[in-house]
Amino acid sequence: ALRRKGVVQRSSGRARWLVLSESAARLISEIPILGAIPAGQPLGESEQREGCVRVDLDTLGIPKNARTFALRVRGDSMTGAHILDGDIVILELKPPSHGRVVAALIDGESTLKTFLVRSGKPYLRAENPNYPDLIPAQELVIQGVMVALLRQA
Repeated sequence: ALRRKGVVQRSSGRARWLVLSESAARLISEIPILGAIPAGQPLGESEQREGCVRVDLDTLGIPKNARTFALRVRGDSMTGAHILDGDIVILELKPPSHGRVVAALIDGESTLKTFLVRSGKPYLRAENPNYPDLIPAQELVIQGVMVALLRQA
């Protein structure tokens, strides 16, 4: 698949030897990691930028003009959605839809949860039965919709 995309080329005269093509650098985008987000109880304080992750937006199905950022996950409230402590989530600035994982500011505190709407009212659900639903008392601002998950082995 990488050869078909033109990212790697076989090196002549060497078995199992691949070389990155010159066009590979153009396919890779850097997405800033803007800190960590709690996947547990919401916290009001955010962390500073941690650097960048390099990804192929095409492979992830993310449009080239998408406004994206990444956050490191802290906590275990999203384990049912296979999002673990230490994972990096890539989020896009776009309106949420029912059932999507979002980074949200709920009553001034940020968290990573599933966005749901019941009887016309939005709320956030943890994907771990040990955590309650979060119903905004005053404000719910969606900061980004998860479009990809990165995990270091």
